[in-house]
Amino acid sequence: MGWFMKEHDIFVGSILDELNLRFAPSQGIDSLQGGVEELAELQTEFKLFKKGRTFKTSCAALNLCARNNEAKNRWFKYLTSLQKHESNVKGLDGDQAIVAAIVKNFGVAKPLPIFFTSHDMRGDKANAQVRITGISRPIHYLEQDYLTISLPMQPQLAVKKPTTRK
Repeated sequence: MGWFMKEHDIFVGSILDELNLRFAPSQGIDSLQGGVEELAELQTEFKLFKKGRTFKTSCAALNLCARNNEAKNRWFKYLTSLQKHESNVKGLDGDQAIVAAIVKNFGVAKPLPIFFTSHDMRGDKANAQVRITGISRPIHYLEQDYLTISLPMQPQLAVKKPTTRK
């Protein structure tokens, strides 16, 4: 994750896991309510995700990524930076595309669970985009459709260091 997470890069996988559990498919039992169905109810009640509100703010309201404050704060800086990234959704930056996709998803009768992943942003300019994929099956062992959101990332060593003058 480079510039933002630095020595906290090791937390990226668990942060993505936390997002994936929060936006997961329902387990189908009332006593195990959670995941996307619970979030859909919260969205109806509180409009946690809406145009003009950042994805970072909605994550903070849901208390996501709060196990390690330094890693959380760096992750939130990364999420804020997505406003500077393009997306594969015409006319929307990366942050706007994520929020729009989530709002649209929660606007249907049976919202899809959402799977968060990452991709290597090095190389082609398109790699630096936030990628939104409508209906996909990102988890090979689950016969479950998802909305997939892929975040551009790169290792810390790939970040260009500013040159200093002597």
